[in-house]
Formats: sequence, structure tokens, C-alpha cells
Amino acid sequence: MRRMTPVIFSLFLLFLSASAQAEPATLVYLNGKATPVFFNDGDSFRVLAGPLAGSKARLQGFNSLESYGAVHSWGTWHARELYVNAKLATLNARKGVWNCTSDMKRDTYGRILWDCPDLAVDQIKKGLAHAMTVTSDPASPVLLSAQKEAIDNRRGMWAHGVPEYVLTSLHSIEERPGQSQTYNRLVSSQDGHSKKWKHSNRYSECQKVCHETGACVVYVDYRRRFGTAKAKCLK
Repeated sequence: MRRMTPVIFSLFLLFLSASAQAEPATLVYLNGKATPVFFNDGDSFRVLAGPLAGSKARLQGFNSLESYGAVHSWGTWHARELYVNAKLATLNARKGVWNCTSDMKRDTYGRILWDCPDLAVDQIKKGLAHAMTVTSDPASPVLLSAQKEAIDNRRGMWAHGVPEYVLTSLHSIEERPGQSQTYNRLVSSQDGHSKKWKHSNRYSECQKVCHETGACVVYVDYRRRFGTAKAKCLK
């Protein structure tokens, strides 16, 4: 990791002081440039200053659990316990200094895709995230090695069960009018590959949806996850 010069370090401390009352800033090197960011969860952030100020980032190669509410469960976990795990992933990301690179490509939500290998390994080793690709290809050997260590030692999310697949997202058929089919995303706990659980189901708000391999998620439309319109099961 590049060392900060005294000037950059001083400027960063000033920025932290100025923003302490608003959002906690974390130092991340974005393509080599020291930049303050705000981690809103364990695998995404918003850039707070510099040329990319205001841009949102999705970190590739790993996934932390949803932090908008107690929605995940598997094994003997209670959903509220895995909700704590998701919040710990956010705090863990905020307290470090990380290095990220990007070719500035974006995901379907318009977020810039970044690779942050040191953060990914740290989150996964602690059981605060799991290795993930969005294709049928396995995750990187480095991340899978970190995940095996976490699973073998029952750290974090693996302490009370290891499902064959982690159910990472749900979609109800009415979310996209005119479509006859949608999908939920499943991620292998063994090699990190993704597969689509295709369906034509309409989920009700706060409905618990479980895959046959044991992982469950409570369905809440993305428009009802935050703010005053938050779903009752998230309050």
C-alpha cells in the first residue's frame, strides 16, 4: 500500500474533522489516489471528494449481507443475528484503509465497479462477507482460500450453518411489468459462482422466501427499504 505524504494525511484528517458530524469518512486509494469515501454497507461506498465525488461504487468479487433490515437467515441463525453481521461488515469496512482499482465500468444500477482485494480478503476471512461472482465462473482462488478459512473456523456468518447457496437477492414478478419470468440470485458457498433461480412468483411484502438448500430472505421491494415508507417488518 502506498504511504500517505504528510500533506495528504493532514488534509485527510481535516476532512474527517469537518465531516465527523455528518458521515464517517474512510480513506481509500482509488486507482492510486487517496480519496475519502462513505461506506453505506460492507461492499459499497459513495465517494465524498475529488473528481469522482458523488459517484457510487459496488465492490466486485465479494458480497456482504443486506444491511437494510433483518432479512437473511439459514441454519440456526435468527435473522436479527445475521443483520448484526451485516452491520459489522459495514463497520469493518469503515475502519480500514483500502486499495481499489477500476476500469470505470458500471453495473446495472449505474455504480462504478471497483476491485478492492485487501478489503475483500479481510471481510471474507472474518466471516463478514462471502466470495461471489455474477457468472457461473468461480471466485478468485485467493478469496476462496480466505472463505475456506472462515468456514473451517466457523467465523461470522458461518458460525451456525453453511448453506450450499447463499440467497443474496429476491425479485417479485411485478417489479418489471410485462415480463413473464424473473429470478433470485444464489451464490455458492463452495466456489462463489452465481446462478439464477428463475420463477414467475409474486411475493407479498415481508414474505419469507427460502431456497431448497436452506437459505432464506425476507422480501421487501427496494422502494420500501428506507425512509418513512419503510416496510413494517424492517422497523
